[in-house]
Amino acid sequence: MSSSQIRSFVSIDLEDEKILSQVESIMSSLSSLGGDLKPVERENIHLTLKFLGNISASKVEEVKSALAQVTFPPFFLEINGAGAFPNLKRMNVIWVGVGEGWSQVELIYEQTEKLLHQLGFSRETRPFSPHITVARVKSGRKRDEIAAFLGRLADESFGTFSVENVRLKQSVLSPSGPKYSTLYEVPAHK
Repeated sequence: MSSSQIRSFVSIDLEDEKILSQVESIMSSLSSLGGDLKPVERENIHLTLKFLGNISASKVEEVKSALAQVTFPPFFLEINGAGAFPNLKRMNVIWVGVGEGWSQVELIYEQTEKLLHQLGFSRETRPFSPHITVARVKSGRKRDEIAAFLGRLADESFGTFSVENVRLKQSVLSPSGPKYSTLYEVPAHK
């Protein structure tokens, strides 16, 4: 086995074309406001359940075995609202949130945290706040306009999609942005 490290995370991928198109139109509106943003590539849009960082290939195998124990039924997840972290006054990332289905995501998150904690991954100290990062903010240019635009989207629903699996993903960083691939998939139990 190679000793190279695999940068990885656990996620629910957002693959619904209708919702992705809505997210893209938000991004183009923000860009046309003059925001200094780097949108997340369409195929990379996901909800992170747990970021694992760089782990060895043997650790990846342990993670797969742990994730195989995560159980959840297929469920509908609504993409709802938008905002920024840490807040609209000081924006590092722009996100869309989740509405209906939130509690199901939380149950999956809690199982994932518990199983991976047993493998030595530290538990997340911040409260779980499921969100989907859609852009990184590179500078404060047009911050007030962006904040006002996001404020208007606070209760906006972008649609609902069916969550059929949770994935362990590999992230390979490159100058053009990260490239993600699926290492393992946990299917929902019907």
